[in-house]
Amino acid sequence: MKTDQLKKKGAFTLNEILIVLSIIGIIIIAIFPAFKIYRPALKLSGTTRELVSDLRYSEQLALNEQINHGIRLFFSENKYQLIKKHGEIEEVLEEKLFPPEVRFYSIDGFSENRVLFNPYGAALEPGMIILINTENSTATIEVKSSGFVKIIH
Repeated sequence: MKTDQLKKKGAFTLNEILIVLSIIGIIIIAIFPAFKIYRPALKLSGTTRELVSDLRYSEQLALNEQINHGIRLFFSENKYQLIKKHGEIEEVLEEKLFPPEVRFYSIDGFSENRVLFNPYGAALEPGMIILINTENSTATIEVKSSGFVKIIH
């Protein structure tokens, strides 16, 4: 009699809750290995987008402050710094490290491994930055002399 009253009120039994929780657990266990497979690709994509975002941010800083801004790339250390350049003096604004799954593959066209934007938002030198992950997938970032920054697929 009591179970009939509970069902009429729309309550769940302990068995129903345990079955639902076990189904959710099985789904999570099934999805976890698939996530591991896609992790290097996700890291490469995220790192590429973050670097492009920082390049665009440097360009905006150059426009706003009317001083050269940019990014210095450290090939062997897998990191980069956001910089401000007053004549010959370079000031580091921030430093960022790549995740272990991602590294530089090549840096083409930039002298001293620096991407600089002038107060008009133009890049002082055009070039390309290629990143690679542990699965040898690559992502290419192109910086045009006009200051346009894009990811090439």
